[in-house]
Amino acid sequence: MARAFLDHKLDCKTCGTIRLDIPEDAGEDTPIHCSTCHGYLGTWGELQRDFIHQSGDGVFDLDHGKIQQK
Repeated sequence: MARAFLDHKLDCKTCGTIRLDIPEDAGEDTPIHCSTCHGYLGTWGELQRDFIHQSGDGVFDLDHGKIQQK
């Protein structure tokens, strides 16, 4: 079953926003930081896997660090 909302695992633990600073050439092990406060969020691979797990059957889309509900 798809979710209608995210469960806050992608939120920045420091400032609470979901704004990812993702380099153009990000790989699985690239560290990703919050673009608001620069807090560490995890590796690009970890964040993508968590997003895919939460998005269920495609309720959300991740495009260049922007999460949008479809």
